[in-house]
Amino acid sequence: MLVKLRNRNLDPERIADFECFRSGILELIVKNALLTDILNEIVRGIETLNPTMICTVVLIENSKIKMGAAPSLPKIYNDAIEGVTIGPEAGSCGTAAYTGRRVIVEDISTSPLWKNYKKIALDAGLLSCWSEPIRSHTNETIGTFAIYHNEIASPNEFDIFIIAETADLVSIAIEKSIVSTKLTESERRFRDFFEKNSSVMLIIEPNTGDIINANQTAVQFYGYPHEILTKMKIDEINILPPEQVKQERMRALSEERSYFSFPHKLANGIIKQVEVYSTPIETSNRHLLFSIVHDVTERKTAEEKVKTLLSEKEMILKEVHHRIKNNMTILYNLLDLQAGLQENQAIRNSLKDATSRIKTMALLYDKLYLQMAFHELPLDAYLIPLTNEIISLFPYTVKATTDIGNFHLTAEQLQAIGIITNELLTNSLKYAGGVSKDLEIQIKAWEENGEIHLMVKDNGKGFESLDSHPEKLGFGLTLVMMLAKQLAGKFTFNGDAGAEFHIVFPIRTTHP
Repeated sequence: MLVKLRNRNLDPERIADFECFRSGILELIVKNALLTDILNEIVRGIETLNPTMICTVVLIENSKIKMGAAPSLPKIYNDAIEGVTIGPEAGSCGTAAYTGRRVIVEDISTSPLWKNYKKIALDAGLLSCWSEPIRSHTNETIGTFAIYHNEIASPNEFDIFIIAETADLVSIAIEKSIVSTKLTESERRFRDFFEKNSSVMLIIEPNTGDIINANQTAVQFYGYPHEILTKMKIDEINILPPEQVKQERMRALSEERSYFSFPHKLANGIIKQVEVYSTPIETSNRHLLFSIVHDVTERKTAEEKVKTLLSEKEMILKEVHHRIKNNMTILYNLLDLQAGLQENQAIRNSLKDATSRIKTMALLYDKLYLQMAFHELPLDAYLIPLTNEIISLFPYTVKATTDIGNFHLTAEQLQAIGIITNELLTNSLKYAGGVSKDLEIQIKAWEENGEIHLMVKDNGKGFESLDSHPEKLGFGLTLVMMLAKQLAGKFTFNGDAGAEFHIVFPIRTTHP
């Protein structure tokens, strides 16, 4: 522990001399003088106050001695102790650094602490050595301050005062130097990062909009010389209204936002679309904005071009679907007219079935066209209107129940499902209707284990098993089986209690 003797009965004149010396050293520290110069001034100052003293400052790095300042000691001695590892018997300085306590050796020739270094010291004419640990603000020993004599000597009260106070002074100098070095290194790294960066960088005063600094990339991008650019305001570059630009700066300063999109005007009058990333920084007690600017003009142009192309594509697809739908309508009307002119009932029914199938496809195209979903649709949005459309073509009352899941299918799948539903539903309306009880039809579609299930069921009289008479399936059911195969699915039917048709096929879409 350092001994403070400022309040003891010391010689006022000598105290005044020391305080004058201390003030001069503190002034050097404040002016950020080199640490080597400060340490040498401290050593020479103490030696001036007492010419019988030979002083030295030792720094400790990785538990080894490094000479900080020893202008009055022989070079051969300094070289000999440079790099010595501190320890319990490493001379006065090595021991003081190791133990963290003051070490007073009045006679080097008889001290056990000097047994390994006695010859070096005596050859240099050094007979006594007092050493004081230099501590950091975290109480870590970072060096020692030592006073040698060319004679056997014991410290008096004032000597203890000097050695303790000087160690404190050296500690201030060392820590200030460390802080200054770190700050200088940090500033150097930032300066290199700022000046040599390939991105456009600006430092802006947020309240006034003054451009405080700009890197070389910014000079090249904006086309202004550095000395002119750094006298401009960002409002002279950003073509948005000044008040709006200031509001955005305030948002960046308060860290409410850090990303902005602006139009910036170059020296040659060209407008560039830029993205700006701004963050507040503090330097010299000033709050500034550090901004990185990216030219995104080409990207924005490309995005607009893509939007235009997509819009044109959508218009073309809409027109194609619209024309297909119109052609289907014309075909439907022609077939319907032809069916009405036929006297043969079988031919009339065949034509009616064909018109119904065309109506099914036309409804799909109508949904795709209206919703602009050219590749896929939710099943319920297509199948429920289709069911109502088919039922409306028949003259008697039908109680239809629909339970259709809201999942997406591709246009190809929907087309097949639409024709299948048309065939099965028409089949029920034709052959299950006309019974004494009201006709009930149930249509259900659901997703299960990665597969889609479609069931059409009525409460009609059913039908006999067709397994042994496949020729009786007719064109409608044959078409249904073909479409089920096209969907990579399975088609089953049962006619025991009404007619029940069931199709299962795998999902081939990534949408939920």
